[in-house]
Amino acid sequence: MNSGNSLSHGIIFGLAEFVVPLLVILLALIAAAAFVWLLKRSGQTRRRAAGLIYGQQQLIQATLASIGDAVIATDSAGRVTFLNRVAQELTRWTAEEAAGSPLETVFHIVNEQTRQPVENPVQKVLREGKVVGLANHTVLIAKDATERPIDDSAAPIRDDKGRVVLPAIMKDGQWSGELTFRHFRTGAAIPVLYDLFRVDDPKTGKPINFATVTRDITERKRAEELLREREERFRALADNIPQLAWMADAEGWVGWFNQGWLEYTGTTLEENQGLGWKAVHHPDYINDVSEKFVHHLQEGLDWEDTFPLRGKDGHYRWFLSRMKAIRDESGKVVRFFGANTEVTEQRQMAEDLRMLTAELSEADRRKDEFLATLAHELRNPLAPIRNGLELIRLAGAGGEELTQTRTMMDRQLTHLVRLVDDLMDVSRITRGKIELRKERIQLAAVVNRAVETSRLLIEHMGHELTITLPTQPIIVDADLTRLTQVFSNLLNNAAKYSERGGHIWLTVERLGSDVTVSVKDAGVGIAADQLPRVFELFTQVDRSLHKSQGGLGIGLSLVKGLVEMHGGRIEAHSDGLGKGSEFVVRLPVVVEAFVPQAPGGQESTAVPKSSLRVLVVDDNRDGADSLAMMLRIMGNDVRAPYDGQQGVDLAGEFRPDVVLLDIGLPKLNGYEACRRIREQPGGNGVVLIAVTGWGQDEDRRRSREAGFDHHMVKPVEPQSLMKLLAGLNAVKT
Repeated sequence: MNSGNSLSHGIIFGLAEFVVPLLVILLALIAAAAFVWLLKRSGQTRRRAAGLIYGQQQLIQATLASIGDAVIATDSAGRVTFLNRVAQELTRWTAEEAAGSPLETVFHIVNEQTRQPVENPVQKVLREGKVVGLANHTVLIAKDATERPIDDSAAPIRDDKGRVVLPAIMKDGQWSGELTFRHFRTGAAIPVLYDLFRVDDPKTGKPINFATVTRDITERKRAEELLREREERFRALADNIPQLAWMADAEGWVGWFNQGWLEYTGTTLEENQGLGWKAVHHPDYINDVSEKFVHHLQEGLDWEDTFPLRGKDGHYRWFLSRMKAIRDESGKVVRFFGANTEVTEQRQMAEDLRMLTAELSEADRRKDEFLATLAHELRNPLAPIRNGLELIRLAGAGGEELTQTRTMMDRQLTHLVRLVDDLMDVSRITRGKIELRKERIQLAAVVNRAVETSRLLIEHMGHELTITLPTQPIIVDADLTRLTQVFSNLLNNAAKYSERGGHIWLTVERLGSDVTVSVKDAGVGIAADQLPRVFELFTQVDRSLHKSQGGLGIGLSLVKGLVEMHGGRIEAHSDGLGKGSEFVVRLPVVVEAFVPQAPGGQESTAVPKSSLRVLVVDDNRDGADSLAMMLRIMGNDVRAPYDGQQGVDLAGEFRPDVVLLDIGLPKLNGYEACRRIREQPGGNGVVLIAVTGWGQDEDRRRSREAGFDHHMVKPVEPQSLMKLLAGLNAVKT
């Protein structure tokens, strides 16, 4: 047993002696192999790490070189260690030239306005460890002396030991702190606000790194873009409106004017800003405008005013200016908006309307005065006519009394007819409807007819008339009747506006190719301020000494119109009230041989005889009966029905040679009665004469179209009617 145990132990021991060295050798070999493997692995790791670091450096270099901003890096001493491509182009320094140079040399910046050096933001970063930026109006002076306005910021970049290794980032552009990221999946651009700030160790208070806060500002950028679009639309609208627009801040400083203002005034925006706009205001109005403008600004009130503004052509035009206060949500005024609308034409129209209103008011006043005077003028001749008729009835007047009464009634009736004729003639001249029947006549014959026409009035007033004519005949191309009317009216005026027993001078004088006819009196005269108005229609010149002699205010207007139709002109002269007046007519003379006309004597007053069948149709019984009586005295066979239907019926039975037919008849008007008479057997041989109170050219035309042979205006001149009937009787016999 023991020997066995001993053997076992021996074997084990022997084995142990054998195996242990062997295990030691094996472990040593394993350890050596492991050491060799570890050494190999460590080398690979270092090479991999070095490659990774190199790749990261290359990635950073490539990134900095490819971005669109200029990037400059410095060491902690502020010496340049890196410039990307954009920074080299901006500073005109190459990376090799700039390496190791102070940043102030490469990155040389000054204030654009003062030209003073600006502290480099990198120095502040190195000193304070904060993100900083440049103030506005900073320019960079490059190596070649060129200048560029810049906006930049700087931030510290630290290594793993907290040392600053990349202290400066410089960007050209107009914003700071705003970047654009791209979505890693969609690639969509995302505007962000990028903040970089320092993180300090809470125990030591020393900076350990920098942290960033990135905020999505997509909505803000959208709002800014919307605001920009609205501003563009507003400016486009404001520059194309016809008004001159402007804006002022809450303090009243006017800083914006639209294109319309600048184009109208011919000025620049800078010339108008502040108080420069006052330069285009009229000096007579600017003080008042400024006072009101400032008051409304201070009170924050809307404002409206009208004033002239000078255009670039130097002329002033009137504008209506309105200003509106723009308020925020709290009601505080934030700005004022104003617009000026040109109202020059409107003001002129308003002024024209005012003048027209005044003229219409004056015309209405004249109308009232005219109607009152017309009533007076018509009553004057009617009264003696009625009195004369009553005298004949009551006194059985005969002989001389009858003759005087008839003469008086004839004179007054003539006056009435002249009033109506003058009214009609003025109307025709005003509408251009009057026609002259011109012929070459001696002016002396015209003057003599005018004197004969006015003689009764002149003699009735007891005036002395002196006529002066040249010895040689003067020939004019004129309408005898109308020119006689001119001089007769002037003579009548002289007689009316002179005291009884006055003196009137009618003088004809040749002046070269013209002739003047002067009618002068020593009567009441005309006030100086009324001389320019004496020829206006319905003008009642105040001749205070003789108001009872006032006329309708149509005579001189008629005279002026007729004179001008003859190619002449008329003037009025007076030294004032009580000093008489003179009217001078100037007419062109016909320079040629003249064949003297047979001297015209007075028309025969003998009553022409005729023996015709005459039908008088008039609804005015007195008018019809009196005319029938006069025609019977002439020897005619006369019937006088009083309406149109009776006239047609009686014409068929009576078979008249002549029908005197009124137009305004009852039952059947004169035009229709004329047509029906023409349709009767033998109707075409009847002489139809329209006898009416309507005497316009249009009335005469309608008479001709209805079938009338003649047109006579009431009251019918007896001599004219007698001559017409005598001529018809001669043809019949």
